[in-house]
Amino acid sequence: MKIKSLGLKISLIVSLMIAACIVLTVLIVTSRTRALVEELTHTEAKTANHAFAVALDGYMTEAHERAEMIAASQDVVRAIQSGSAEDLSRAVSAFGTGLDLITVVDGKGDVLLRVHNDKKGDNLANQQAISAALTTGQGIAIVEKGATVGMTTAGTAAVRDEGGNIIAVIKCGHDLSLTKYVDEIKDTSNCEVTFFDGSIRMNTTLVDETGARVIGTEATDAVVESVINNRTDYTINTTLFGSQYAVYYSPLIIEDSVIGMLFAGVNIDATVANERDMISSVITVTVVAGGAGLVLVFIFTLFSVGKPLKKIVSFADKLKNGDLGIATASVSEIDVRSHDEIGRLARALEKAYSQLKGYIGEIRERMQGLSDGDLRTVSTYEFQGDFTLIKDSINSIIGNFNSTMTEINSSTVQVASGAKQIADASQSLAQGATTQAASVEQLSGAISEIAGKTKENAQMAGQAATLANTIKGNAEKGSRQMGEMMSAVKDIEQASQSIGKVIKVIDDIAFQTNILALNASVEAARAGQHGKGFAVVAEEVRSLASKSADAAKETGILIANSTEKASLGSRIANDTAASLAEIVSGINESSRIVAEIARSSDEQSAGIEQINKGIDQVSHVTQQNSATAEESAAASEEMSGQSAMLEELISQFKLKDGTAGRRNLGASGQPKHQYFEPGGTEYGKY
Repeated sequence: MKIKSLGLKISLIVSLMIAACIVLTVLIVTSRTRALVEELTHTEAKTANHAFAVALDGYMTEAHERAEMIAASQDVVRAIQSGSAEDLSRAVSAFGTGLDLITVVDGKGDVLLRVHNDKKGDNLANQQAISAALTTGQGIAIVEKGATVGMTTAGTAAVRDEGGNIIAVIKCGHDLSLTKYVDEIKDTSNCEVTFFDGSIRMNTTLVDETGARVIGTEATDAVVESVINNRTDYTINTTLFGSQYAVYYSPLIIEDSVIGMLFAGVNIDATVANERDMISSVITVTVVAGGAGLVLVFIFTLFSVGKPLKKIVSFADKLKNGDLGIATASVSEIDVRSHDEIGRLARALEKAYSQLKGYIGEIRERMQGLSDGDLRTVSTYEFQGDFTLIKDSINSIIGNFNSTMTEINSSTVQVASGAKQIADASQSLAQGATTQAASVEQLSGAISEIAGKTKENAQMAGQAATLANTIKGNAEKGSRQMGEMMSAVKDIEQASQSIGKVIKVIDDIAFQTNILALNASVEAARAGQHGKGFAVVAEEVRSLASKSADAAKETGILIANSTEKASLGSRIANDTAASLAEIVSGINESSRIVAEIARSSDEQSAGIEQINKGIDQVSHVTQQNSATAEESAAASEEMSGQSAMLEELISQFKLKDGTAGRRNLGASGQPKHQYFEPGGTEYGKY
């Protein structure tokens, strides 16, 4: 029976090759020995141990590089200088991804920040990595034992200020007691690994019968003697938890001191049971069987697959280059006659080519009509499959485009008319706004003049009020002085009355003296000769008393006249004081009225000033409205020109209703609205 399936042909050949490989594999497996397996496991253990060491070195390098990155951060430098623990924690945390330990100490070694715990203030200047950075300014990368954690990697870097002075040290590291580090080595090397802190198992992938990791135990004396004391690698086969392992120990030397050991072990029993045969034989079987299979596949492919595929590839290249024969009306064939999958593929490609050619031709015709502005073309080709979506999309595009252009065509005339009306209205509005602005400006000038006059009146009223206050003060002063004069006149009147009394007393004394002198004369006459001298004296006394009486009488008359004059002066002073009081009262009322006039004038001046400001604002708004109206008129004119240009563009299309785009033409056959180029001398003009 003739095999038509290419897959079946290839499957038969591949099956024969697999059978041959299996036979060869069995033969080779039986010839291998356990010694080869042990040798391979030792090699694998040694390789895993070296990978462990390389990974540890990578952890140290990462810690050192991350410390240098943090020390170079300006945010960290500023946080240290500011002394803000919160800012320092935020700045350092941005670099902490992938690290277990980050410590920041100041220039004296005092801890400013620990990311892994909250302890601060203790001094770490004696730690090797930090001491090196503080004293030399150069960070280092080592493995060391921490005070609060076990063995860790440590990378340090000095933080310097702008003057180059060391102000802090950044220390980054990995906590090697975490199981993730040994688990990563086991995942990549498929070996059990252990990290020794000295001779004590600190971290391991080995588990006991209960499933717990075996940590805290001590290595054997032979291992300690060879690896720690003699600093040499140590290889041995040993039994661990019931299984045979090929193990490899190597010392961990830091700064010429052995601080620990690295352990890698391969389970020999599991390797022998699961992988020994495959590892020892697959390579040989693959080489032999693969070579034979390649020869058979090459011959088969050359004659049964290569030649027809070459024709198909050539045909596909023509399609890739866009050669469908549409422009030349040529027909392409693959000329593959086989009945297997390749033959069916060739015939399917020829059929697809024919349909694709028809689809592209139809689409080209529709697009050409659209390019020529003819929206009346109708699809006649029968599309199939997903190409019906393209057909529907093209028909939808042309239909929507036709509807849109029809609506735009009917709307452009209305838009142009509306734009003209808007332009005319905007022109009228601009003119009215300009006139209004002029009127408002005149009104503003008049109000300003009134405001000036009102302000002058307010100033003069203020001056009048000041003068009235001065007059009021003088009148009150005159009234007080008149009161004092009335008091003095009253005192004079009282003094005159007192003098009258004294004159009356003097008159009485003169009368009595005259009587006494007369009596003395009588007595002197009686005395005769002896009384002559006394009679002369009595005569003189009587004469003096008579003169005193006359003088007192005259003085009394004068005093009476003076008293009468003083009484008259007192009455006149009282009348004058009453008149002055009335004058002061009038002046007070006049001063109050003038003050009210001055205050009202000030209020009137302030009100007119507010009115003046309001009119200024109205004038400003009116000017803005005028400018806006002018801009609106210009925009309307521009829109009118754009509408005319749109009409001209639409007129190039032939629509399905049998009409072309209409143009709004005037009597001259030219568009009513002229389109002005932006930036031209007529652009925006109305």
